[in-house]
Amino acid sequence: MDTVRALKQVIMFKDVPERVLEIVAGTAEEVSVPAGETIISVRDTPNALFVIRNGTVRVFWEGGAPVFFGTGETLGDGTFIDGGQAGGTAVAVERVDLLVLRSAKVADALAGHPEAGYELYRAIAKSLAGRLRRAAGMISFAREREAQS
Repeated sequence: MDTVRALKQVIMFKDVPERVLEIVAGTAEEVSVPAGETIISVRDTPNALFVIRNGTVRVFWEGGAPVFFGTGETLGDGTFIDGGQAGGTAVAVERVDLLVLRSAKVADALAGHPEAGYELYRAIAKSLAGRLRRAAGMISFAREREAQS
């Protein structure tokens, strides 16, 4: 139940029914990463969603400024869905406690529960769509500023 509660604290999963989170929680691996350790390297294919239970993670993208993620946020959303390569390198700023959801294990657990799978993947899609909208807005804002200067 503690894992279900932890998942419910994640913005992405806030509207996912508890019965679905119970299935997902059964697949979760608890991992602690010491400060300075790499969680994901650019071009890795972890096929996993990393839920930050505690701590801060710095993510570096090639040519971009680092971005910080903290408690209640997730890493690896895209690789969880499509199995592709990580777009950046994630390093623990301090000790980080994670729940790791491996896509194959989650898919196996949801195989007999299609409605639960729909609920989970819809929540992930909504989260990714929100991130995409925010990124598009920031790009638009940056282009406007550049055009004004």
